[in-house]
Amino acid sequence: MKKTFIPLFVGLLCWTGAQAAIVQVSVGDDLQAKINSASFGDTVKVQAGTYYGNFQMKEGVNVSGGWDENFESQTDYASILDAQENGRVLEQPSNFTTWTIWSNFTIQNGNLKAISATPANGLSSGVALGKKGQVKHCLIQNNTFSYNGNCMGGGVGNDAIDAATDVCAEDCIIRNNCGTHGGGVRVRGTVLNCIIENNNTNNSIKTGPGGGVHLQSGRLVGCIVKGNYSGGDTGGVRLFGKCQVINCLIADNTATGKVGGIGIESANSDVIGCTIVNNDQLINDASHNSKCGISCGASSDNGTKLANNIVWGNKHNGVAQNTQIYYISHYAAANRVYNAIAHQNTTNGIKLSMSNDEDDTYLDGDQNEQTGRAPHFADPANGDYRLTWQSPMLGRANSSIAVVTKDLDGNNRNIEGVDLGAYELPYYTLTIAAFDHATLTVGGETKTAGDYSLPKGYTTTATIEPDENYSITSVTCGDAILTPEAGIYTLPALLTDMTLTITVQSTPTGIDDANTAVKAVKVIRNGQLLILRDGKEFNVLGSQL
Repeated sequence: MKKTFIPLFVGLLCWTGAQAAIVQVSVGDDLQAKINSASFGDTVKVQAGTYYGNFQMKEGVNVSGGWDENFESQTDYASILDAQENGRVLEQPSNFTTWTIWSNFTIQNGNLKAISATPANGLSSGVALGKKGQVKHCLIQNNTFSYNGNCMGGGVGNDAIDAATDVCAEDCIIRNNCGTHGGGVRVRGTVLNCIIENNNTNNSIKTGPGGGVHLQSGRLVGCIVKGNYSGGDTGGVRLFGKCQVINCLIADNTATGKVGGIGIESANSDVIGCTIVNNDQLINDASHNSKCGISCGASSDNGTKLANNIVWGNKHNGVAQNTQIYYISHYAAANRVYNAIAHQNTTNGIKLSMSNDEDDTYLDGDQNEQTGRAPHFADPANGDYRLTWQSPMLGRANSSIAVVTKDLDGNNRNIEGVDLGAYELPYYTLTIAAFDHATLTVGGETKTAGDYSLPKGYTTTATIEPDENYSITSVTCGDAILTPEAGIYTLPALLTDMTLTITVQSTPTGIDDANTAVKAVKVIRNGQLLILRDGKEFNVLGSQL
């Protein structure tokens, strides 16, 4: 038999190659020295605690924080990288060709007052990245870049990345940072599933645009951008070049200048499936009033879409405006579709009321009376812009433009009827159990036994009409026992799958119409036929003995 040694040879080659190792760093160790000594492919586990200084990434060495003393379990953000207000916290010294990820750290107290030579001029005092560098599940806070020039991204910055493929920050909280161009973030790449809040571009030397985010031909996907402040223009998100903002909440941001929510410059950008609400601009010039929500400064259409969005409640000096998008016409009519906008409309869109709870009427630019539909957000006064079951925006988006399959809460998008904005209202099943001898009307419609898919929070009234000589003995829905008022039952809010159960019995009118739930028994006693029921005796005529 001919023998071959090729598999063994290949195995020996694999065995003799370098093997990845786990490097452990305990509190008191020199973190940077441990990283420098690690080999390509190694993972560095960092014990929970505080590590002071300025740190550099090493290509191919992934670093993970928050580990307990046994390096067996992790606590969120429990490994703290603290620059103590002296320089940048974490930087990537050059572009990488292999993905290198730092995860589960608190990255804080960076402070730059001058341009750094590496990795690029003017990048963040918190985290400065190049190609193939990423921070994941990190808390990035209290970093300040105060330079008399472009300070790009107070919390996270990069300037050499492929926006279409490279995620530079994922699942991070980026808050209380400061820089001139993007107080929280300034990137060319993708920022995914992050919370970007309470950042600003109002540093002590120079102010700039993009209180929360500045995208330089980058992407923002599945993010919450809220409560940010710009010392210049654009409180929420500045888009420079052809960018994408997809399935994001842009809320409660403020600009000292113009543009409260999203500012689009240089080229049109995709803004798809977003909720852009309650942003404010403080500029003392009424000609800019309509820029409070979105400003489409780029004048030529380039095929990008403004679609499936909600634009509502945006303000100029604290007053919600009738027009909240400036130059919406800069998008071709075919590309500005399926939006819900306060007192404005797009193709297949909805004109929203200025009130959350009630429809309103107003005059359009041609002095024609129009009706705005109440959006019915859950609790806008407290920052909850999820939809309720009463919202006219349920199922009104174009599913072919929806782009993502999950909303901001992680709920599945309803592919057959996607909701407008960043949140999808979940649906639950109301099961109506089998019943006889009655007619059920729910919400004005006759219903039979079966399963009904209904939106979360759905509630309505029901009536139940028993057949002649029958009566209703009990009605339950989930764990609730329903009691009618003036013959009307009120169903509890649908917050999980529930079953509506109706119990009907015949109405007693004599022995033949007695309660059918108890079986009658016939016996012969002393030659006489008797009927026994409910502990009582009756003769064949139905008279009780």
